[in-house]
Amino acid sequence: MAINVLILGDGIGGIVTANLLLKKARKKDLNIKIRLVGNSPMHTYQPGLLFLPFQKPGYKQLEDIQKPNAGLIASGIEYICENITGIDTGLRRVTTDHQTLSYDWLVLALGCRTLIEEVDGLPEQWGKSVHGFYTPDSALRLAQALDAFDGGDLVVNVAEMPIKCPVAPIEFACLAEHYLVQRGIRDKTNITLVTPLDGAFTKPVCNAVLTDILVDKGINVVPNASLDRVTDRAMYCPDGQEVPFDLMVTTPPHEGSELIDDAGLGDGLGFGRTHRQSLKSTEADRIFLVGDNNNVPTSKAGSVAHFQAEVVVDNILCEINGKEAKPHADGHANCFIETGYNKAILVDFNYDIQPVPGKFPLPVIGPMTLLRESYLNHLGKLAFKHIYWHVLLPALPIPMVGSRMSTLGKHKHYLNER
Repeated sequence: MAINVLILGDGIGGIVTANLLLKKARKKDLNIKIRLVGNSPMHTYQPGLLFLPFQKPGYKQLEDIQKPNAGLIASGIEYICENITGIDTGLRRVTTDHQTLSYDWLVLALGCRTLIEEVDGLPEQWGKSVHGFYTPDSALRLAQALDAFDGGDLVVNVAEMPIKCPVAPIEFACLAEHYLVQRGIRDKTNITLVTPLDGAFTKPVCNAVLTDILVDKGINVVPNASLDRVTDRAMYCPDGQEVPFDLMVTTPPHEGSELIDDAGLGDGLGFGRTHRQSLKSTEADRIFLVGDNNNVPTSKAGSVAHFQAEVVVDNILCEINGKEAKPHADGHANCFIETGYNKAILVDFNYDIQPVPGKFPLPVIGPMTLLRESYLNHLGKLAFKHIYWHVLLPALPIPMVGSRMSTLGKHKHYLNER
């Protein structure tokens, strides 16, 4: 009898997990039935949403960053494009709007969602004086708003943490500064980044680098300022601080999936309670969590979902063979951060080691430079689009980049700092 593995979510985490599990199960000659359930017929290359508002070459329309999900899922995996309505961990079954599906092992890769309704005044101003870029439709509307913008106060805001891709608002601010220079209206525009963090980033070494970049570009940073409410011309923080704007680009509050909370697996915000090293649910047996919908203390980013998928697949196979799941997840995250003017920095870190300077992936040789702007890092960011579609999603190995972070090439005197 086949072993039933059910994967919920058809984003990067779900697809990579399904494709990789199929590959490894076939190598071990295991009889596994893999079903992937989600409700998004089209798959969006999320990093492309950052470029879409600026109408960069290769990022001008949704067709440039989307492909049908059905073509990204390997033959041998049953793809069920339906709405998930419930999870019953006691009976080990999942309901959709059309059927009930049983499982032996369950993987939750449901991502997270933006909630504009959580901020007073935001629904009324959304798409007018306030925009975002975390969804395809909002990114396209923002492109129109930027094209019509002729100067004034541009505010880039993070409503609250956590958010997915936490460096994306910083990238947007840097790209907007370059865009305004190209349009000849930079001297007519004040750019302000308003963040609930103590600075541009959560870790001190990277924060210092990013802060210097923002200061050099004349971008103001307002720290420790979450979003309480907005009007058509100003945002307000809980302490009453007012930040006026002519155009505001916000990252709305994020939450996980209500399905996770309803199943008794969550933290009240839709993020599943997860063992940070095995990626197993702490609330129910035979359930693993991949990507944005878990609550482990690392970035909610595509690279993290990819690395976590490798750990989860190996641990499912361990449990199928009667062994305990291994504590192999270390929170590895790897990300190119666009800084404008065809430059980017690269960060590579995990639960315990913050982003530090160095070379990546090889010491001395690199060729990528960690935590320093370079044109080569920018090319790496652009090349990632091809890697995403043709290497990452098909679950092919990425040379010299594993699920666990390597300290090779990193400047040693930083490694003991937290």
